Amino acid sequence: MDKHDGPAPALTSERLRVVHEMWNELRGGRVGPKRDEITPARLRAVLPWTFTIDVVDGGQDFRFRFAGDRIIQFMGRRYAGALLSEHTGSRFFDQMRAMYAGCVAAKAPIASGVRQASLPGKEFLEIEALVLPLSEDGVSVTTLFGAFDSWQLGKNASTG
Repeated sequence: MDKHDGPAPALTSERLRVVHEMWNELRGGRVGPKRDEITPARLRAVLPWTFTIDVVDGGQDFRFRFAGDRIIQFMGRRYAGALLSEHTGSRFFDQMRAMYAGCVAAKAPIASGVRQASLPGKEFLEIEALVLPLSEDGVSVTTLFGAFDSWQLGKNASTG
């Protein structure tokens, strides 16, 4: 039995559950689907909450590739083309790096439970994130695909 055949990560956000289900259908028995299998048409309902990250040097670093409008709004700017290593030293980006590295090492989905945002100026929000491996060769993780959701602190994902 493939290690990904078990239950889906515990996710509060319906958007994240939709992304996980689509990824799981596309990957088949592989580590993850190829990047070009994740198309905007498949993601129409959740595209603003999704992102892709290039895995650099086997997970030594990560390059921001695409972020949907809701992620850009939360982050306050576009990061496309920038390396994650250029933004370390803050709790928010260090947590991001740990999730990405964990996904590459495990070759499996990684979900952050609902928690208060640690990005300066966004502490009034709760966030939940999902990171999923993509693979061009079916074995190694070459890209990360994920989704992010946020809502006001104290509300829940379904009412936020």
